[in-house]
Amino acid sequence: MKKFISFSGGVESSTMCVLFGNKADAIFADTGWEHKEIYERIEFVERRVREIHKNNFTVHRIKASVKHKGEYYDNLPEYIRATKFYPSQRARYCTGEFKIKPIDLFLKGMGDVELMIGLNAAKSDRVGNHGLLENVKYSYPLIDANINRDGCITILKHAGLLPSFPPYMQRGGCVGCFYKSKKEFYAMAQLSKDEFDEVVDIEKEIQDE
Repeated sequence: MKKFISFSGGVESSTMCVLFGNKADAIFADTGWEHKEIYERIEFVERRVREIHKNNFTVHRIKASVKHKGEYYDNLPEYIRATKFYPSQRARYCTGEFKIKPIDLFLKGMGDVELMIGLNAAKSDRVGNHGLLENVKYSYPLIDANINRDGCITILKHAGLLPSFPPYMQRGGCVGCFYKSKKEFYAMAQLSKDEFDEVVDIEKEIQDE
């Protein structure tokens, strides 16, 4: 059975690549609005895991194709502009349409496969957000091995893969994530002004529409 790792570039999914990159490839769903550090991180993890396991470990980079009024959009900022609808806690379509569905579509036609999801042992009461495809076995290896976040950090330090993201990336890799705090957006304004300005421009463009 072919195995894949659901990969975001963060601590837990990077740990999964270190532990299981000898028998599984990774899948990264690109919203088209990730911080530049995430794209750099994807490249670095792919190279480093290949070195660790001495194999052809691959990160499969996939994108969405979301339809709106007859047009298809493969990146989140263009879709937000087209729909004039910013994602929120009550409408997290960004995750569903631009992360989960592309991964499901990628896996759907591949026969029986396993998708390894990086919830750590402290989150053993949770399940992943992925859809339940009949041909996919969903597994949670960090929970099964009782590896918590501190354990993941130890593994990544040993492998030379512990991420060091800037302060505006405490809530994930998406530039315009609605979960970011005011402090994170302030840090982005100081340290990554081009990305900050894009968020401002989109909000101004769709405001009251």
